[in-house]
Amino acid sequence: MKRFLSIFLAAILVILQVPSMGFAYRGDPNIIISNSTTYQGKPGESISISVDLKNTGYGYATDVTGNLSGDSTGMVYVDGSSFDSIRSMRDRESGTLSYRVKIDPDAEGKNYSLPIEITYYGESDYRDVPSKDKEGNIIKDEETGEIIYEKEELAPKQYTTKGTINIRVTQDKTSSQLIVDKVDIMPSSTVQAGEVIAVGFNLANNGNATAEDIKVSLGGLSGEGFALANGVNSKTIQSINSGGKKYVYFELKSSKKISSGNHELKLILSYKDKKGETITDESNFFITVAGNQGQSSNLIIEKLNYPTGSIGQNKEITVGFSIRNQGQSDAKDIIVEAKSTDPSGVVPKSVSIVKLNSLAPQDSQDLEFKFLSTKAAETKNYPIEITVRYTDDLGKEDTVNQFVGVFVVAPEKGDPTKGKPKLIIDKYSFDPQLVKAGENFEMTLSFYNTSSKKTVKNIKIFLTAEAAGSNDNQKAGSSAFTPVDSSNTFYIDSIAPKGRVEKTITMFTVPDAVAKTHIITANFEYEDNDGTELKDVELIGVPVVQQSRLETGELGVYPEASVGQPLPVSLEFYNTGKVTLYNMMVKLEGDFQTENGSYYVGNFDSGGSEYFEGTVIPNAPGELTGAVVFTYEDSTGQPQELRKEFTLNVTDMPPAEEFPGEFPPEDNMNQGGIKGILTSKWLWSILAIVAASVGGYFFYKKKKKQKEEALDE
Repeated sequence: MKRFLSIFLAAILVILQVPSMGFAYRGDPNIIISNSTTYQGKPGESISISVDLKNTGYGYATDVTGNLSGDSTGMVYVDGSSFDSIRSMRDRESGTLSYRVKIDPDAEGKNYSLPIEITYYGESDYRDVPSKDKEGNIIKDEETGEIIYEKEELAPKQYTTKGTINIRVTQDKTSSQLIVDKVDIMPSSTVQAGEVIAVGFNLANNGNATAEDIKVSLGGLSGEGFALANGVNSKTIQSINSGGKKYVYFELKSSKKISSGNHELKLILSYKDKKGETITDESNFFITVAGNQGQSSNLIIEKLNYPTGSIGQNKEITVGFSIRNQGQSDAKDIIVEAKSTDPSGVVPKSVSIVKLNSLAPQDSQDLEFKFLSTKAAETKNYPIEITVRYTDDLGKEDTVNQFVGVFVVAPEKGDPTKGKPKLIIDKYSFDPQLVKAGENFEMTLSFYNTSSKKTVKNIKIFLTAEAAGSNDNQKAGSSAFTPVDSSNTFYIDSIAPKGRVEKTITMFTVPDAVAKTHIITANFEYEDNDGTELKDVELIGVPVVQQSRLETGELGVYPEASVGQPLPVSLEFYNTGKVTLYNMMVKLEGDFQTENGSYYVGNFDSGGSEYFEGTVIPNAPGELTGAVVFTYEDSTGQPQELRKEFTLNVTDMPPAEEFPGEFPPEDNMNQGGIKGILTSKWLWSILAIVAASVGGYFFYKKKKKQKEEALDE
C-alpha cells in the first residue's frame, strides 16, 4: 500500500509540474523598469548600462525591445547600438537590456538624463467563430444540429513603457557629490488640471565627504503651469554623510488653464563640501499633465434675421438670431448685447442686454431684440452691433461680434427742388460672401440718389479701411483691405434722381486681419444742380474669417508588412493657421484591422502641435492602401477634411514553429474553461502516465501474489 501511495503522489507531483499556462488565467503583460540606479562616470569614459526589466503583469511579453537615446545636450550619448531586445518574458520574470554610453571629454560634472522607450507585444489571443465550408455556409453537427466552432487568432497587442536613465558625471575636484536617484509624483504620475500633487526627491551623497548646508529649491514654477500649494520654495537639510540619503518633497498645484503634455521643472541643489566651497547643481524633471484639449467652449452667432429692404421712419425693427455652443464645455456668464451705433436714427425698443447663466455643448439659444427708427432718421444705412461675451470652464474669456445694417428711407420735406440731394449706398454684396484673410474678394456697391427731382454730379468716392489687428494691437497704416489693380478712389459723372449706379471693386484682405466684421468707410464728395458741394459718409461692414490651416509632418510607416503583423503608423501635425480648429478627430481608414485607430483631439489651438500613432493589422496579402484622416470644423462651423494616404506591400505570414521557444502548444494555451482542459494534450498525456503507473502497480502486486502462492505449494 505504501508503494501505491508513493506512485500516486509522484503522479500528482507530475501534474503540478505541468506549465500553468495551459490552465491559468491569462492577462496582459506589464513591463516596468525595476532599477532606478544612477550610473557614474568621468568625462571621456565609456561605461556599461544595464536596464533591469520585470514583467509584473499576468501575461507573456514577446519581442521586448529597448531604444536608448542620448542626453539632449549631446554630452552623453550611446556608444554603439541604441537597441537591445529580449525575445520573451513570462509573467513575474525579469530580464536585462545592455548598452554602452560615452561621456564627452568636455562634459560638466552634473546629472544627465537619457530617455529610454520599451516596446513589447502580448500573446496572440483567440476567439471562437463558426466553422464555414468553401461556399461560406456555417457547418453544423449532423446528429445534434449544433454549430461547430473553430479558433480564430487575433493579432497581439503592442505596449510601450517610457523611462529615464540617469548618468552622473563626476569631477575629481568634488569631494561631496549629491545626486537625485529617485523622483516621485504622487498620487499619480499623470496630473489633472487644477490638481494638488506632491513631488518627492530622494537625495543621495555619492561623494567621499559630508555635504553640508544643503538647500533644495524648485525652478520653473509659474501661475500658468505649476505653483506651490503650501509652504515655501526652499527646503534646508543640515547635512548628508557620504553614502547617506535624505528625502524631501514639495506640494504643488497645477493651473486650471495648464496645457496638456510634459511640463519641465528644475530641482536646484546648493551645498558645501568639506573645503567649505559651495557647489550648485540642477536636475530637470517632467510632470505629465492629462489632455484638456477640446474642453473649451466656443459660441457662434447664426440664423440672423433682420430687415433686408428699406423701412421708413418711426417703424419697428426686429433683429433675431441664434447663439450656438460648438465647443466641448459649458459656456458661462454669457452676456448678449445688441445696440445701435447711431442712436439718432435707430433706438432700442426692448432691453438691449440679455444675460444667460450657461449654454451646454451643442445647445443653442434663440434671441430677439426690437428697435425703432426715429422720426428724425435720415435716409441711410444704420449699423446694429451684436456682442456676445462669455467665460469657459478653463476660465478663458472670449467675445464674439456681428454687425447688421438697417436701411432707413426718410421722406423728402418741403419743395423737392430746393432740398439737398442725398447720396447713399443702399445695398452692397461680397463674392465670396465670407471674406477670407489673405485672399481677394469682389465688393459690389450700389450708389443711390434719394432725391426724386435733383441730379447729383461730379461724384468722387474714396474708401478707407480700419487697421487689420485688434483694437489692442493696431499698427499705423496696416489697413485690413487693399484695392487690387485699381485705386481706392473712383469717379461717377452723375446719378439721375432716384437713380442707381453699381461699382465692383476687387479688394485684397491682408493675411493677418483679425477674424471679425471690419468696417470700410465710403467718403462721398459730390455736387447738386446748383454746383453746391456736398459731403457724406457711409459705413460698410465686411465679415472676415481666418482660413484654417492644418499641416502634417512626414508619415512614418514601413512599406513592407505581413498578414496579421501589427505595423505602426505615426505622424506629427500642426495648426499653422491663426484660428482654433474645433472637434478635431484623427483616424485610420482602410481595409485592415486597427489598434488605437482613432484619436479625438478636440479643440486644436492656433500654433499647437500634436502626435498620432496607431497600428495597422493587414488581413490579406497584396497591395494595401490606407489613409490617416483628419476631420474638424473651421471658425465658420464648416466641416473640413485632410487625408494622408499610404500604401503597403503585404506578404503571407511565414509558418510558425511548432513549439516556439518555451511556449506550450497553442491549443492548450488558448482554449479556456472545461472544454479547453478536456481537449488539452497535456492533460491526456498526464492521465496516461498516471493510468500506466497505477496499472503497473496492480500488475506487479498480482504477479507477486502468484509467485508467493507457488512457493507455498
